[in-house]
Amino acid sequence: MKNQNEVNEIIDYYAGQKDAGNQDNLVAMLREIQETEGCISREVRELIQERMGIKESFLGCILKLYPSLKSVDYSHEIVLCTGERCGNKNSMALLRLLKEELGISKDGISRDGTVRLCTRNCLKQCRTSPNMLVDGELYSQMNQEKVLKLIKTFREKQ
Repeated sequence: MKNQNEVNEIIDYYAGQKDAGNQDNLVAMLREIQETEGCISREVRELIQERMGIKESFLGCILKLYPSLKSVDYSHEIVLCTGERCGNKNSMALLRLLKEELGISKDGISRDGTVRLCTRNCLKQCRTSPNMLVDGELYSQMNQEKVLKLIKTFREKQ
């Protein structure tokens, strides 16, 4: 934990609220902690569970329900379309390539912790498929060469 005192203050404040275990209260607390820490690390989650009496499964559900809450402090997010049209134009091969090149684990985070990879059924850009979003920016008509070039730029920025 980078800022343990701040995190403790935030948890104390929200734990003292009337509806401490309320979902809205919990999400607000998690957002504040993420602002301070950059993510909601395992260490922070354990602290929240202990101090607020929240079950791990409930906290995990909240983190999945709110994609803006990050459990790992990654720098880039790649969203690959795997819908029908993108799928017909080899998006699954691109997914395998991304997983392989970045060393993506089961949680969708790269080996070095800097990239989060996820899929979406449709990015609503079917005529330019296959498509992907990289840090919110749309990349269209992707192929293996373009994906490898993009990965290379990630590595150069580090």
